[in-house]
Amino acid sequence: MMRASSTRKGKLAWVSLVLLSSLATARAATLLPPKVPLEELDEAVLPVLHAFEESGLLLVDGARDFEAARVEALARLEECVDVEADHVRTASLADGVLRHTIATKGEFSEEVKRACPEFARAAGELRRLSLAATRRVARALQRGLDESLPRAPSRDGGIGVEESVESGEHLEHFHVYRRDSPPGARVEGGGTSGPVPTLDMHTDLGVLLTMAPALYMKPSGGRGKQQVVARGSGLFVETRDGEVKEVAIPSDGILFMLGEGVNMWVEHSAAFHIPKHAMVMPDENEGPMTRAWYGRMVLPPHGAKLQVQDAGVTYGDFKEVAKRKLQGIQEEGDSKLLDAMQGVSCSHGRTLLTSLSVPGHQDKDECGEGEIYCWMQCMPTKSLNCSTEDIRCANEDGKIWKKETAEMCPSCQLRCESPPTPEYKVCNPNFTPVSMYMSGFTWGFNPNDPCLVYLFQGLVLDNQWKFVLACFVTVGLGVMADCCILLRQWVRENIKSCGKGFKLVLWETVGVAFFTSQAFLSYALMLVAMTYKGELLCSLLAGLAIGYFFFKREARQESPELCCNITLSSKSAQELEAPKQKKEAEQLLSKDHMDSSLRCCQEEQTTD
Repeated sequence: MMRASSTRKGKLAWVSLVLLSSLATARAATLLPPKVPLEELDEAVLPVLHAFEESGLLLVDGARDFEAARVEALARLEECVDVEADHVRTASLADGVLRHTIATKGEFSEEVKRACPEFARAAGELRRLSLAATRRVARALQRGLDESLPRAPSRDGGIGVEESVESGEHLEHFHVYRRDSPPGARVEGGGTSGPVPTLDMHTDLGVLLTMAPALYMKPSGGRGKQQVVARGSGLFVETRDGEVKEVAIPSDGILFMLGEGVNMWVEHSAAFHIPKHAMVMPDENEGPMTRAWYGRMVLPPHGAKLQVQDAGVTYGDFKEVAKRKLQGIQEEGDSKLLDAMQGVSCSHGRTLLTSLSVPGHQDKDECGEGEIYCWMQCMPTKSLNCSTEDIRCANEDGKIWKKETAEMCPSCQLRCESPPTPEYKVCNPNFTPVSMYMSGFTWGFNPNDPCLVYLFQGLVLDNQWKFVLACFVTVGLGVMADCCILLRQWVRENIKSCGKGFKLVLWETVGVAFFTSQAFLSYALMLVAMTYKGELLCSLLAGLAIGYFFFKREARQESPELCCNITLSSKSAQELEAPKQKKEAEQLLSKDHMDSSLRCCQEEQTTD
C-alpha cells in the first residue's frame, strides 16, 4: 500500500537487484541473524529488542518438535498442490518459476481438509508451534520496549506488539515454488544474465513476520517420490549498510522479521530497521527442484491508530478509504483523512498513501525508469522475463488489477502475462470484471478493458453473443416496465367494480404484485444505465419507446364529484323534493357513481 519516490527507489531497486544477481551467482556472503533460544526469550528481552533495532531480524531455535513438524508439513504440501482443486492458487513469477499457494486466515477450509487430510493434520501442528513462538517473541519484544525505552506519546487506540499478535489478523501462506522453464533471465537485447530474484526486493506491511526454513526437494527413484536436499535459505536481505546477503537459517530455526506496520501502527520509541528482502530459486544444474515454504504475517487490529502522525486514523479507516479511493468513491471525511496522512513517511524513502491522493497513477512520470505502477507502489521490471508490453499487475490467482476495479489487492505484483487471445474481442477476461466503467460512456469493444457484469455477479459479458443477448434483454425490460404500468391501471379498474370480500383482496394482491414488479424493473433499468455502456443505454431507451407505443395509456376517466364543495340553494332543494324531478335527477346518475359522495349530497339536501 506504499509507494516509493520514483527516482530514489528506482536507483535503489536497480542497485539491489544487480547486487542480488551477482551474489546469487557467486555464492554471496551469508548473514547469521542474532539468535536466541526459545526457552531463553523471557530473560533475553534486551537482546531481542537490540536485534530488531539493528537488523530487523531475530532467529529463534530450540523449539521442540518444530523441525519434524516443518519437514512433514512441507513434504505433504508438495503432494497437496498437485491435487486438482480450487484451494490451490497458482501464479507465474520471474525466472520461469510457478508458485502454488494454499492460504488461510484461521482454520483450513473443508475443501483443503477433504482433499489433503494428511497435509491439514501436519500443517496444523506446524501452525500451532509457529503461533506459540510468535507470541513469545512478541511478549519479549514488548517487555524490552517497556523496560528500556520511554513510551511514545500516547494516542487513543495506541497498541503494542504483543496486542497486535493477540488481537490482529494472521495471514498464513504455504508456498511451493517450481521452475517451469530453464533458469537464466532473458534481458532486453536478447542476451541472458545469471539467476534473478524470483521475488523482487520489497518490505511487507505486517507488524511481524514469522518464517520457517524452506524445504528443498527433487525427484528421486519411483514415481512421485521426493528427496530432501540441503540448500541455502534462498532469502536475501539488504542490511543497514546497503549490503545484500543471504540469510542463514538452521533447519530447526524460526526467523522473525519486522514489517512496515510496526512503525506505522504500533506505539513505541525504538529505531527499528525494516529489512528489504527478496527470494531466489537455486540453479537446477542437478535437475528440477521444488522449494516448499511456510510463513505467517501479523496485521494490526482494525482499531489500531496511526502512530507516525497525530491524524486520528485507524488501520480499519485506512483499509476502507483505500478501497473507496480505488472505486472512485469519496465519502464525507475522506478528503480530511487523506490530507492528514499525506506525506507520512515509511522506511526506504517511501511515502504512505501518496498513491491515494490521485487515483490511477499509471503515467510514466509517476514511476522511475524501469518501474511500473502496481496497486499503490512503483515496482521494478528488471527481473521479469518478458517485454514491457506483456507485464501485468496481477494477484496470486492471475487476475489482472486495474484502477477501475473495486478491489484491494495487497498481493498484486508485476507478472509476465500473455496478451489476450484474438477471440476475446469484447473485453479482456483476465481483468477483474466491473459493474460500471468509471470514465464515462464507452462504445464498442476494447480487448484492453475489463469485462462488464450485467446485473448479477455471474453474468459477465465476456464475448459478443452475450453482449448482444444483454442488449435484447434490456429492450425486454423496458417493454415490461411499460406493460406493468398498464396492468396496474387495469387492476385498479377491476378493484372499483369488484365489491367487497375475497375478490377485492385477490385483486389488491395482484395490484401489489404488479407494483413490486414495476419497482424491480425500474431498479434494474437504473443499474443498466449506470454501467455507462452506450449500447446498453440505447437498448434501454428503445425498450421504453416500444413499450409506450404498444401500451398507450389513456388518461383515467375520473368520476365527477357530485356534491363536494357544492351548496344547494333553497330553491333547488325545493325543486328536488318534487318526486318527479327527484326521480329524473337520479336517473341522470350512473349506478357506478352511487357512492358515499351521493349519500353525502342527499344528507345535505335533507338538511337544507
